[in-house]
Amino acid sequence: MKKTLLALIVGLVTLPTMAAQMECMVDTAAYDEWQVNHCPNFEYTMDNNTNKAIWRVTGTTKPVSSVLWSETTAGCASNSQYCNKQIRPYQEHVGKATILYTDGTWEAVQATASFETGF
Repeated sequence: MKKTLLALIVGLVTLPTMAAQMECMVDTAAYDEWQVNHCPNFEYTMDNNTNKAIWRVTGTTKPVSSVLWSETTAGCASNSQYCNKQIRPYQEHVGKATILYTDGTWEAVQATASFETGF
């Protein structure tokens, strides 16, 4: 009995927790890849021009009703799990989203995009 209980407890502790998360990337001339929660990037352009940042909601385990975007991502479509915005270098741009599920529950996620140019 003790071994069964111990195995059950260990099994529950090691199960991964599935939850939605936000990923982002900054579109530069370099190789870009999705990163969770924070996506710093660098391009050696020596300018102060904007670049496109992309945020996306991933890992949802239930049907999504809509996504309410806020902060830097405010104004993005509530029927999309992606958001694109132009961002300036040398600043942190926080994208936030409240995910509304069809069962009436919700979840909040965020990610910070930033990049530098060597300027």
